[in-house]
Amino acid sequence: VTRSLTVCWAMPSAKVAPSLPGDAPAAEDECTFNFINAQFLRDYGGKNLPFFQELRARHKDQIVEQTMTYTDVVQGKFRDDLLSVSHRWMQGDEPDPDGEQLKAIQEFLREDPKGKEIKYVWMDSVSMPQDQPKGTIKDADKVAFKTMLAEVNMLYLGTTVLILLDRSYTSRFWTQFEAWLSMQQALPEGLRSSVGTQGERFHIKCIQNAVEQADQHAQTLKNDWANKTPDDAHAILSKPDISVTNQKDKDGQLPKIKALNTTVQAAFVRIKQQRDKVEREARDAETALDDAAADLEACMQQVKTEQLEHERLAAALQQAKEELEACK
Repeated sequence: VTRSLTVCWAMPSAKVAPSLPGDAPAAEDECTFNFINAQFLRDYGGKNLPFFQELRARHKDQIVEQTMTYTDVVQGKFRDDLLSVSHRWMQGDEPDPDGEQLKAIQEFLREDPKGKEIKYVWMDSVSMPQDQPKGTIKDADKVAFKTMLAEVNMLYLGTTVLILLDRSYTSRFWTQFEAWLSMQQALPEGLRSSVGTQGERFHIKCIQNAVEQADQHAQTLKNDWANKTPDDAHAILSKPDISVTNQKDKDGQLPKIKALNTTVQAAFVRIKQQRDKVEREARDAETALDDAAADLEACMQQVKTEQLEHERLAAALQQAKEELEACK
């Protein structure tokens, strides 16, 4: 992951990755996400974090980008170094007015053994262009926001996830969707619960009024989502009592939930076909090497035979010369 992360303050983009040659499956989507240097967040001394545009203007060297595909995600390439934060906006114009979310993030990054290993962090308000103050977002930033939002599943399915659980967290579409994704692991047969397995990669920190009875709130969230299939998640999240600020977001994501098993399975097919292709090329190379070795051995044998014949003829010539000399 570290090798492919580069300092960047350009807008995130999504495009289709080049397809594999031969019998590889069709090309898959890829998306570039903006991450924030985790050490910058550990050291940050403000009350709450700035929005992306301010961060880009004042601390552009702290923004890095990572391009992801589902093939990368299912192989776990990002889970050790990258963290995605799942949180609720406390106000429409400010996700963290009292700084409790930043405090929880810093505690995790500074004190938790896993948090100490994190190198880069994604959080919507600081990683995606925001229309704050209202009406100030530029057209290019709008495009970037929509591009990243369309592929945000990759983040919560492929990175370590920090859930900031308040008492209203479980009433919102995005937060519950993110929590469900964070509790899944990608296997060749599709999504399966990661809770209690080596594939578990989510961490829950209770904030605000959820701090009281924190263990109970965290366990309830796990009970709600840990063992839900994509069909279960779709059925629950499609209900009208699951609220969302922008209904278009919900309408756009719901079909993707039901298709996630297929998406994950297709990624494993790509991996297998790429592995098979590499193995075929290795076998072909080994066969070519064996053929070349056999040709070399044949040439060496021919050279040896010709050398022996040369020595025989030289000896015969020498004998003839000696016999001629004797006759004289």
